[in-house]
Amino acid sequence: MALIVEQHVIADMYPIAVATTISAGMLVELSSGLIVAATTGSVNAIGIAGDSNVANTQTTAYSAEVVIGATDADTARTRWTSNRVSDMYNETLGSGKMTVYHGGGKFWISDDLVEHPGNVLAGDKLAVSDVTAGEWGETASNTLGDFIAIAVGSGQEYPSGVPGTDTTDGSIALGTASAATNNWVPIVLRI
Repeated sequence: MALIVEQHVIADMYPIAVATTISAGMLVELSSGLIVAATTGSVNAIGIAGDSNVANTQTTAYSAEVVIGATDADTARTRWTSNRVSDMYNETLGSGKMTVYHGGGKFWISDDLVEHPGNVLAGDKLAVSDVTAGEWGETASNTLGDFIAIAVGSGQEYPSGVPGTDTTDGSIALGTASAATNNWVPIVLRI
């Protein structure tokens, strides 16, 4: 699960409950003054999580894994390298706060955070999933407040900018053009 930020209007910070598991790109809301994953079908989402608050694993799709804390008596644990090593890959550990994007912007959401990623087309309205807390789902509602974002494309590769030959701009892509999953959904935030 991951988030690519192209543009944002407001990047705010809110306290997060210690035991809450949230990955960057999930929809979040406030509960008793603390950030939690937006409840299924909620219309109270305040934005997109910009950090991850995970205990044991980080699932950022575009980074390498490294082995942490391997000893003879301990099995090797792997972690993704894109997050802060000093906080053991829990980006909220140092401050107890989570970055939350709201007010608008353009983002790319990994399609493993989208309820039906293969169904999302440009112009579709997205809201909090009715199935999984914090995830994205399609909605037919045209009432602002009932939807949180508008898809500006379907799931697709994201050009990483790393030199290569995967994309027309000469870079290596994040995602796979032929796969139905492991891609990115571009959205414009409306809250």
